[in-house]
Amino acid sequence: MIKVLDKSFAILEEIIAATPQPLGPLALAKKLGLNRTTCSRILRMLLDAGYIVQISRQAGYAAGPRIVTLNNMAQYQSRLLSKAVPMVDQLAERIGDSVLISQVCRGKRYVLYHRNCNPDREIRLNQPAFDDLYYTATGVVEMAWLPAERAMELYDAMPADAVPFPEFRKRTDVPDALEKIRREGGYRALDRWQGIFAVPLFVNRSYLAALGCSMPANRCRPEQAQLVWKLLCDAASELSDALSVTNTIG
Repeated sequence: MIKVLDKSFAILEEIIAATPQPLGPLALAKKLGLNRTTCSRILRMLLDAGYIVQISRQAGYAAGPRIVTLNNMAQYQSRLLSKAVPMVDQLAERIGDSVLISQVCRGKRYVLYHRNCNPDREIRLNQPAFDDLYYTATGVVEMAWLPAERAMELYDAMPADAVPFPEFRKRTDVPDALEKIRREGGYRALDRWQGIFAVPLFVNRSYLAALGCSMPANRCRPEQAQLVWKLLCDAASELSDALSVTNTIG
């Protein structure tokens, strides 16, 4: 039963990510490594339940009305997003580049909200979750505030073709690298392509999510990098305070 559910959700996620472009059974089966008959049977179940619609026999399937309804009902992390979205928008506009909030769930990184204000960069989040925990700034911040054992489990579960950040390429260096992130209150780095920054968000001192920013290297001069880091840290502190609840007695 669990395997059928996993396959069904995998198919559904692929279709949602591709919408409005439709996907057919053959493409889905090939991408997910499924038997075509199994894939077609699951597609029929999703179609009958209203989760997907058939665009045409040739074109395939796209997200259906039930997905739209569920999306409107879900309100996942509504308190976080109601306070974070205006702040992320303001940050992205002030920095003139890409800002996002992410959270790790079941070993994958989910982008809860993203805003890009750099017209020269096209950033597409074309999948629901990412296996990039040790080679994105928000990913390593997420790992730094996980229990050490779990962070190492996820390190060992990285895809075979993954290329972690330099300080994470040796397994024995990972604990110290994560401790450094906690000690410094976040992660920042500059390579030949881009500058990346990420800091943690807390609720009542408990880790909640990561707030991150990236920008092309040619825009990330030392003074700009320092400004971005300060803006990100200030925003994270303000947002954490806004999300936390103080209970007083006396």
